[in-house]
Amino acid sequence: EIAQAATGMAPGLTGIVGGRPTVYPLIRLFSFLIDKSTCALTIDLDGQRHPCALPTLDALDPADLPVPLQPAKPSGRADASVALVKLAVARSGDKGNHSNIGVMAREPEFLPWIAEALTPEVLVDWMRHVLDPIHGRVERWYLPGSDSLNFLLENALGGGGVASLRIDPQGKAFAQQLLEFQIPVPQSIADQVN
Repeated sequence: EIAQAATGMAPGLTGIVGGRPTVYPLIRLFSFLIDKSTCALTIDLDGQRHPCALPTLDALDPADLPVPLQPAKPSGRADASVALVKLAVARSGDKGNHSNIGVMAREPEFLPWIAEALTPEVLVDWMRHVLDPIHGRVERWYLPGSDSLNFLLENALGGGGVASLRIDPQGKAFAQQLLEFQIPVPQSIADQVN
């Protein structure tokens, strides 16, 4: 009953608790890579095992990937500032011990100002209270079709999910924290959104 409330209700909802906590064993996912040649894949059908060959793929060369697109640079002078919530909507959630924050501009012309202000370095500083001091870092991607930015906060959830002792183990309130950030904009945009 309570799981749906914690994962599917209003964005930023946190702190749903079921009374006094009890001691219980910790179950946690530990992902790792293993050479697939060491794994023998078989299918058990009607009590008989049939070996299956794993496909062999060429190694991915990161140099072959396209250069990521970047949002346009803002034009004009920023002589005012407004909270990000006036310029964008945002949503956040967990990916293991990492958190995603998606930020979508309310108007396409707002995105250059948002992107100029919200760099990975700025988010490291703004969200330092949740980032692991040694392994925490932030990456940013531009999603041009939706006038959006996606941020990945690595090692930001204290173990994530059931392993975290934080009040917001899934980072559901991270977007609301970011929406308070002040974005420098021209006075004309500030007048438009206020």
